[in-house]
Amino acid sequence: MLRAFRRSAGRHARLTLLGDGPLAASLADESEAYDLQERITLQGLVARERVYKTLNASSLFVSTSSIEGLPVAVLEAMACRCPVVLSDIPPHREIADRADFIPLVPVGDVEGFAREIREFQQMSPSRRAAIGRQCRQVVETRFDLLSMHRAYEAIYREVADQAGE
Repeated sequence: MLRAFRRSAGRHARLTLLGDGPLAASLADESEAYDLQERITLQGLVARERVYKTLNASSLFVSTSSIEGLPVAVLEAMACRCPVVLSDIPPHREIADRADFIPLVPVGDVEGFAREIREFQQMSPSRRAAIGRQCRQVVETRFDLLSMHRAYEAIYREVADQAGE
């Protein structure tokens, strides 16, 4: 993410990283090595309400993950009407299914992520907002609690039917 940001971001762009973990120190070191510490904010763990405020104020959410279960952070960003750029992994493909406005980038493709970030930076605010609304619609129609319960029920029925054969 840091390398893609460095390659793509205009001098006024800012990157905020939320969360904590074993990579936090290396992210801080890398941002300093790239001389980006003035443009990158490492928030660490923050209260849930601050996550939503940050997402609502963001113009783009990028997930460069190589592995995910259910990518809750992506769904939270989309629910906050924040456009997303996602790594091309199965859980992200499921989210982006039938949503051609969500770019999928091969894992580790720094230039691919940089290209997509630049594309969103060059978009008009109204176009980004329209994509954000589409992202929200995906979450509301396919990943709300009722939809998820229906999907689980269908899976359980299929498994039960197969077990009865």
